[in-house]
Amino acid sequence: MFTYQSNINLGDAAEIIRRSEHVTVVTHAKPDGDAFGAVVALSAALRQMDKQVHAWFVPPVPQSFCQLRGGESVGLFKKETVLDESDLVVVLDTGAESQLAPMGEQLKAMLPQTMIIDHHLSGGLKARWRYVDQQAAACCEIVTELLDHLTVDFGPVISNALYVGIAADTGWFRFSNTRPQTFELAARLLRCGVDHADLFTKVEQYERPQKLALMVRALDSVKLMDQNRVAVMQLCAKDFHETHCDVSDTERFIDIPQVVASVNTVVLITEPPANKNEPQPAIRVSFRSKPGQSAVNVAELAGLFGGGGHARAAGAKIDLPLERVVDQVTAAVVRSSISP
Repeated sequence: MFTYQSNINLGDAAEIIRRSEHVTVVTHAKPDGDAFGAVVALSAALRQMDKQVHAWFVPPVPQSFCQLRGGESVGLFKKETVLDESDLVVVLDTGAESQLAPMGEQLKAMLPQTMIIDHHLSGGLKARWRYVDQQAAACCEIVTELLDHLTVDFGPVISNALYVGIAADTGWFRFSNTRPQTFELAARLLRCGVDHADLFTKVEQYERPQKLALMVRALDSVKLMDQNRVAVMQLCAKDFHETHCDVSDTERFIDIPQVVASVNTVVLITEPPANKNEPQPAIRVSFRSKPGQSAVNVAELAGLFGGGGHARAAGAKIDLPLERVVDQVTAAVVRSSISP
């Protein structure tokens, strides 16, 4: 039985990287701040080491990331993109095959030279090398340690990218995954010249007006159930078409219902809009839960639907009609809700 855990340490990972001349760096589709920061930071470090580097993001990429340093050096993976032959492929911030579409089939052929660097609880990609630290608040925490092993300089691109990663995955240091090492790393990066307020403005306060229209629809869909312990939101393809938004515009929506004291679990169910002449994409389901005595392990919930993630934040993709997904997911979440 495959167990998703480390089979190398970071010293080993650094040595494998040193031996490699041509490196491909990828992460999960629809990159968040941690995935973005990890790819940009590692790619910049590899170039500093005079490696040949090809880095890829699978869109959509949030518009706010386009103004951050280093993003311009990462290509956008399309269906027709062919991954270059590499000595080493590094997969960051995921080990889930479902999150690596549409590059998944190509990656399967490259597993003998693939390394995973991740902090999630589960993954099914059988890469040759894995370093998984489930206690790390963000993949960028691990990447920082890896770069220390590689003894690269933390210039503006690397410092800003790492800061964006740890800030994004901790909700700007609000979430329960924030640990002492997280603050210590943040302080180190601030000493390197990171402008915290400037990055917050660029990442969290750079949305289009259309996002407000989509947010209104998401909030209007909220249903509280199980004595107000569970909040379920949903967005259909029509919502995206009519507000001129895409899936990346839903970032942070799932956090809003958590302002209600009684809510311990939130689900956002999203039907992505289909491109012309293409089949309907799988329904995206995001789960969040509050820490505490009544905490629900949403990684286990996501696992019921072929997904995974963290105990407090997880997700899945389900290839069923929206109505069936809503019914099945809602039933599963209510069953898991724990009375205080």
